[in-house]
Amino acid sequence: MIPAAGELKPCRKGEKKMGIRKTAVIVCLLVLASSGLLEAKKGEDTQIYTVFVNQGCSCPAGGTPKGLTTNKELLHKLKSECGGIDFIARDLTERDTSLKAALDELEASIEGLDGVLIVGALGNKEYKLAFTGLPTICVYNLFEWMNVPYKLYYTEKENSIKVGGPEYKGGRILTAQLDRRNVCDPSVSSAMFEDLAGKIKIIQAIKKLKESRILVVTPNEYLAQVDYQGDANKRFPENYNETYTRALKESLGVELLRIEPKEFYEAVKKVEEGEAEEIAKMWVDEAQGMKDTVESEVIKTAKSYLAFEALRKKYNCNAVSTQIRTLTGSGKAEDIFWPGLGLMEFQKRGIQAICQEYENIMVAHLMGYYLTGRPSMLGDLMIDTFNNVSILTHCGAPLNPWGDDRRIPYIIWSHAQSPVRGTLKPGSGTGAQVNYPANEPVTIWKVYILHKKIGLYTGKTADGHSLYKDFDNIMCRTKLVVRVDDAKGIQRHFSPDEYGIHRAGTLGDLREKIKDLATLIGFEVMEEDK
Repeated sequence: MIPAAGELKPCRKGEKKMGIRKTAVIVCLLVLASSGLLEAKKGEDTQIYTVFVNQGCSCPAGGTPKGLTTNKELLHKLKSECGGIDFIARDLTERDTSLKAALDELEASIEGLDGVLIVGALGNKEYKLAFTGLPTICVYNLFEWMNVPYKLYYTEKENSIKVGGPEYKGGRILTAQLDRRNVCDPSVSSAMFEDLAGKIKIIQAIKKLKESRILVVTPNEYLAQVDYQGDANKRFPENYNETYTRALKESLGVELLRIEPKEFYEAVKKVEEGEAEEIAKMWVDEAQGMKDTVESEVIKTAKSYLAFEALRKKYNCNAVSTQIRTLTGSGKAEDIFWPGLGLMEFQKRGIQAICQEYENIMVAHLMGYYLTGRPSMLGDLMIDTFNNVSILTHCGAPLNPWGDDRRIPYIIWSHAQSPVRGTLKPGSGTGAQVNYPANEPVTIWKVYILHKKIGLYTGKTADGHSLYKDFDNIMCRTKLVVRVDDAKGIQRHFSPDEYGIHRAGTLGDLREKIKDLATLIGFEVMEEDK
């Protein structure tokens, strides 16, 4: 009988006579398949196949050291720390367990798994366990023999193992370390465990990406048409939309669901006027004030929000990106709107949303949210080398950038791009001025799906009013100003035809988390400030 996920049970060795071992493995796998134990389903817990290679140390002849954290204790601690994760545990120190049986089980179950955790050095044993292509974490127990092939895990070069040995390719491997003997300062031991738990949670974030569906509403022919990268003349390759959509699905599991604008216009017609008015009143009451616009414009944005919400539910999407700027498609100025306030409302609810249809930015927003629980800001990137800052500008930002109950105050303005901006006429639209607090760590970044790359740099938020006169009236309503170490260095990486002019901004220094994530999904990281 196959143990439930999370139980520390052996995968039985077969006997050598009469082919019983082979039969046992086959029966084991058939039971797994029929039970659905390793079948990944949307919304279910993350499935991590966990192998304990040894007892947690290189034990001397005197036996197990006093105070050693056992495999069962470590498993319990991981389960307590990492909610929503099933650790399908196999212990090679058990008498009836073998590495071969575990490897056979893992290979047969790979489609239903989200990752692999190997606790203890494999030593001169079979390294194939770490090279399934699944996101994998290999843990070194402090004070066991140093038989961890770090070079192999980091480089996958043929010359990192003995000449004539097996080839190992396709690994997506992070390493971690644990103080199982509990001999370090408690703060150091705790830091080791927290590092491992954080890396395990990245596998959980990857699973959530695979379950994501983005609702795309745009009148443009090509996806991310305004922010396309790859050709100085902006020429789109044949079958570009299909190529991008397929690459996104194959690399990250994220689905795009594109609908025509007319379906949005029909959804707007179905919106109850009273419901839109209530939402608009809530936004006005929450704001510190209004400038150069009127409540009727806020109501239009509320109608768009309710229409997007209806479509999001209809198509079972957890993210929204849109380039729509009219409620009817009539071309009349009075029907113009900007969706920013509504998409900020989505972000308050944990639904990622951007007011320009840039899928590479949206993927960064999803990654940032799954890694940290924090929503991100979309903005046009500008760099000021003399003040040593970079700036993201847009007409809005998440009001809950920490991902908790804290809120940033905001002011509702007319939209900076409105043809009747500041006149109070219909079509003046809405934008939000959101002033980020200073001295907050922040990451500016973007994902490049077709190139399997992530570009990033980090800094700290700064008060733009201390650097520039009339700051609120310059360009977009919200400006995320980031003081960096080397603005000139970042500028040298800037190439709009390669990387577009937009970026995502997420509070927190996410450099190491993003680098670890990139390793586990097979992407390259460009550290643009190095």
